[in-house]
Amino acid sequence: MDDIFTGMDPDKRDRIINAAIEEFAAYPYDKASTNSIVKNAGVSKGLLFHYFENKQVLYEKLIGFVIQKLFDAIVNRIDWRESDLIERIRQIALIKMEVSKTYPHMFDFMMKTLTYKRAGNIDDIVELYKGYGFDFQKVNEDVFSRNIDYSKFRDPETIRESVNIVRWSLEKFGEEQLLLLGNDGKLDFAQAVAGLDHYMDILKKTFYA
Repeated sequence: MDDIFTGMDPDKRDRIINAAIEEFAAYPYDKASTNSIVKNAGVSKGLLFHYFENKQVLYEKLIGFVIQKLFDAIVNRIDWRESDLIERIRQIALIKMEVSKTYPHMFDFMMKTLTYKRAGNIDDIVELYKGYGFDFQKVNEDVFSRNIDYSKFRDPETIRESVNIVRWSLEKFGEEQLLLLGNDGKLDFAQAVAGLDHYMDILKKTFYA
């Protein structure tokens, strides 16, 4: 991964990144406007193209930047000693919300990117991430297997289904919070954590012995 973004003034960098993320999240690639990006970032078009040769270069580097931010946050902030799967998923939800404080539209942007890149299933997503130098599959496997104690689950015959329900529930909750953040740039973090913990308690009572 090159250091174009990291070599820029941090404030200017984040303004360009957020303006570009918001534009590409709102519109299909061919309709996204670099004029809107520079206007919302408060920079000149000459400056934008000084760092990025054209819109396609900006877009591709933006994808790599967002993926790296998310991967670095997950890999470096997860407590890999935690053996409780529900607690592990909680950590990821909180990490995503923390990262989104700085880049509010990043997950909307990635969803739009998956559509643009025609990444319609998990294999497509794995290949997309590999193209940017990240092993999505390994990180995903680590999240759901490294040091996890599956004996906590009440029914050993339905662990896979139980894990899916837990993951879908907490991820959906996290997505709803991120959507609120994307709409107005504000998120009551304490309230979001309280809501997340409430659902966690229900899931633990439902699936744990």
